[in-house]
Amino acid sequence: MPDLELVSMLPSPYAYVSRSGTSAQLGDMLAVSFEKLYRALSSSMVVPAGPRLVRYRKIDENEVLFDAGFPIREDQFRILRGSGLGLGATAAGEAVKAQQVGSREPLTDTYRAVLAEIHARGLTATGDMWESYPGRSTSETVTELLWPLRDVPDFVFTPNVPSWSPPV
Repeated sequence: MPDLELVSMLPSPYAYVSRSGTSAQLGDMLAVSFEKLYRALSSSMVVPAGPRLVRYRKIDENEVLFDAGFPIREDQFRILRGSGLGLGATAAGEAVKAQQVGSREPLTDTYRAVLAEIHARGLTATGDMWESYPGRSTSETVTELLWPLRDVPDFVFTPNVPSWSPPV
C-alpha cells in the first residue's frame, strides 16, 4: 500500500485541454492532449511552471472525462487567451495524497487505498481526482495522486488556505 498523507493544496493557474472517451482510449487521448498543449504553449512562448497534470472529472465504465494540463505562471494567463486552451485554477483545500512509483498499472489499487483512507477518517471525497507527474526516479515513472476532500473539520487540517482566482 502506498504512503498516504493529508495535505492542504493551494490553487495555482493552469492551462489545459479537455477530452472525453472510453477507458480503452485514455492513453491515446492523453498523448494527443499533451501534444496539443506543447504546441500551444510553445507557439505562445510559454514555459510550463511545473509538471504535467490530469484532472479526472468523471470515470465510469462508459466514459472518462478529463483535463490534461500544465501549471503556468499567473502573468502568462493573459498571453494564453485565444490560444484554444482552457484556463483555470488547480484544486484548493484539503486532499489525500499518495505517490505511485513505477508502472501505472497498479494505479487502480492506489486509488482504492486513497478512497478507503478517506472513508476510514470519516471524510468525503470530491468527484474530481488529480494526477501529477513530477518526473522520474532513477528508472521508474512517478505519479502523484491528489483526491480533494469536502467539508473537512478545522481540527483535521490547518485552516485559512488562501484562495486564487484567474485574472479577468
